[in-house]
Amino acid sequence: MTIEKALKSVIAKKTDDIPPKIHDLQRLAKLGDIFNKLSEEQFAFIDRLTPLQIEARYPEHKEKIARFLTKEYCFKLLIDTEDFLCWIKKLLEN
Repeated sequence: MTIEKALKSVIAKKTDDIPPKIHDLQRLAKLGDIFNKLSEEQFAFIDRLTPLQIEARYPEHKEKIARFLTKEYCFKLLIDTEDFLCWIKKLLEN
């Protein structure tokens, strides 16, 4: 959800309006006009992250998600989230 909120902050800054209530990170990046600025690694990251955050909102999906969330996978997600968030912060400063 951190990345979703960060992308929505980009939209809010660009449009001076309340971002839509959607969870698709690619769509949010497009609405924030930064989709074309994403590196291949960033694109792959939000592509991996979107299903996790959407499915995690629904209790019937949580067990399915928990099966593949190893310690190593979660640590990688955490590092990638931090990197992406720093990138978004730099975009917002400009």
